[in-house]
Amino acid sequence: QDHKVEEFIGSPLYSVMIISYEMLLRSLDQIQAIEFNLLICDEGHRLKNSTIKTTTALTGLSCERRIILTGTPIQNDLQEFYALIEFVNPGILGSLSTYRKIYEEPIVRSREPSATKEEKELGEKRAAELTRLTGLFILRRTQEVINKFLPPKKESIIFCQPTALQLELYRKLLSSRVITSCLQGRLENSTHLICIGALKKLCNHPCLLFKAIKEKSCDPVSEEHDESSLYEGVIDVFPQNYTSDTFSETDSGKLQVLVKLLATIQELNSSERQVVVLVSNYTQTLNVLQETCKHYGYSYTRLDGHTPVSQRQQIVDTFNSKFSPAFIFLLSSKAGGVGLNLVGASHLILYDIDWNPATDIQAMARVWRDGQKHTVHIYRLLTTGSIEEKIYQRQISKQDLSGAVVDLSKTSEHTHFSIEELKNLFTLHEDSSCVTHDLLDCDCKGNTDHQSTSSEKPPVSGSCQLEPNHGKPNSKKPLSMSQLMQWKHFSGQHQTLADPFLERIKENVSFIFQNVTNPTSP
Repeated sequence: QDHKVEEFIGSPLYSVMIISYEMLLRSLDQIQAIEFNLLICDEGHRLKNSTIKTTTALTGLSCERRIILTGTPIQNDLQEFYALIEFVNPGILGSLSTYRKIYEEPIVRSREPSATKEEKELGEKRAAELTRLTGLFILRRTQEVINKFLPPKKESIIFCQPTALQLELYRKLLSSRVITSCLQGRLENSTHLICIGALKKLCNHPCLLFKAIKEKSCDPVSEEHDESSLYEGVIDVFPQNYTSDTFSETDSGKLQVLVKLLATIQELNSSERQVVVLVSNYTQTLNVLQETCKHYGYSYTRLDGHTPVSQRQQIVDTFNSKFSPAFIFLLSSKAGGVGLNLVGASHLILYDIDWNPATDIQAMARVWRDGQKHTVHIYRLLTTGSIEEKIYQRQISKQDLSGAVVDLSKTSEHTHFSIEELKNLFTLHEDSSCVTHDLLDCDCKGNTDHQSTSSEKPPVSGSCQLEPNHGKPNSKKPLSMSQLMQWKHFSGQHQTLADPFLERIKENVSFIFQNVTNPTSP
């Protein structure tokens, strides 16, 4: 592979070079000597930061014509959008400071619940202007173009009740001096990340937190004093003989739901091959899920960051084969969330959630894509009342921002959570069956069927279960609060759920949002 660039340079036979970003950086000295006429960057959102090596290297190439291909031009904020635009059309939006003043700040401010009428009007005006200006060189095609050719997709957001052990550990962490100092703004951002990481591990399974505490106690030379302080006294909350190797699903609300869901999928599809893609953002969590597969005798295959690149396609092809014995495909979202085709599976479970909504969206797209023949079931597991709900709420906020600029979607009465609501990361809501549903001000109570009184703008306090032809619930525009009102809402105490998979797992579930795309597809 290392000689391919030399071969391209030395031979007049080649007119196109196809190269990975990693190989580009390794061969940069040689490639910089080539004068290209056209540069096409697939998965172009990787260039969202203008200071990273990849962006700098590509910008330095001798080529005036540049094209970016991406499904997620805005993943987190409008500065990422600026970086992409600056790469393909330098100077069109002015300097970064000018862009922030003219576009970013008014647009973001207009989407806050506290924005005045004048601020909202200015924000919409600037968003429209930004869309018009960049629309001159952006060709936007959403998944709606191919949706009608795909089978139905049922997407369920499942809020799992935390166990007694998780609740006790969560309270202990929140009472630590470190988190108290974080809330008072006395510590650096890196400490906030440590606290967030600990809470996310706890949501996945207490054994992950236990292992982190043990590793920290066995590392006397560690300089992470804040992390050690965070764990003070936490080990005493665990049962006396607890070990990270002998974990049980009864310790984790999400794992309890997962175990029941896997058993249900296997039981209800015993007559035909219906397999599962099980996704996590973390290798340690995948280890827990792998041990769970072993414990229950589920055959599985695994692809994560340690899987050699040369073997990945073979693993995928084997799994997609109807003769594959694997029931579960364990997938790291970071290693396999982009580019893989896993249409051999019709069920996908996102075990944890990422700050970047594009990461989860890309992972879900591994199954519901061209070539899929079966109805697709997607399940996103969140721990009720925990930091995972807050992360999910921020995902909605980021997706809504993308829709406002790239797709020029209109704001509605309550498309954003307030800053105060989103800042409240370090709060455990033990008295709520679903904090996200509470923020909707929905009066459905999660146990009755209603219809919206308006097909265009559902009221904030109106009903939440709409008929398929009301409010365009199957639209694939970025998810916002107003659209979440159009999903079906079910409480865990709902008497009978029509979905047989959800009906079997509702014992450990506090709330469910569900949406069906293409319900009439063949």
